[in-house]
Amino acid sequence: MKIDYRSNEEIHAWADDFRAMFSDASAPPIDVIYIAEIELGLEIIPTPHLFSKIGMDAALAPDLETVYVDEESYLKWEAGQHWIEKRLRFSFAHELGHRVLHEDLIKESNFQTLEDFKRWAGSAENYQRAEYQADEFAGRLLVPIDILKTEYDRYQAEAEKYDSNWRGIEGIREHMAKKIAPRFGVNHQVIEVRFDHEGIWPVN
Repeated sequence: MKIDYRSNEEIHAWADDFRAMFSDASAPPIDVIYIAEIELGLEIIPTPHLFSKIGMDAALAPDLETVYVDEESYLKWEAGQHWIEKRLRFSFAHELGHRVLHEDLIKESNFQTLEDFKRWAGSAENYQRAEYQADEFAGRLLVPIDILKTEYDRYQAEAEKYDSNWRGIEGIREHMAKKIAPRFGVNHQVIEVRFDHEGIWPVN
């Protein structure tokens, strides 16, 4: 069974509706682990060496009720280590994206084993489309468009005081993303993707 095409606009609507379900998610940085574990009642299972084995901090199980999380990353999250918070926040939001966007398809497929699920998810077409959709969901979930625009406008107003052609300065896009990213608890690369996909500052 194949993953259906979804436009970015459709994915954004799903992410916005999902965020609106939780009062604690009204302002970033959004605690997606709390949403997963407390609000949705998912079982979070810290798993030794998950990242080193499969290159992922978190992985949704085919039952859609369990999320495996790299044990070391999870402990660092609980200890408040900010650098891992950013990575793990996006990983969890990504897995929630799979659960929201692909729930019906995964249930219909009725995978009997984790290996069956991995084979289905790992097919080239399903993998690329599913991963893109989950990434786009995660980005929009963690970076609400209205707040991003407010942060961008604030930076723009300050930059224009010094140089009306500030957008042409080499490296300024990345610099702005790095300034804005802490507001959302994500890495600056996530903000740069949002600039592009939200039409705020598209890549030429």
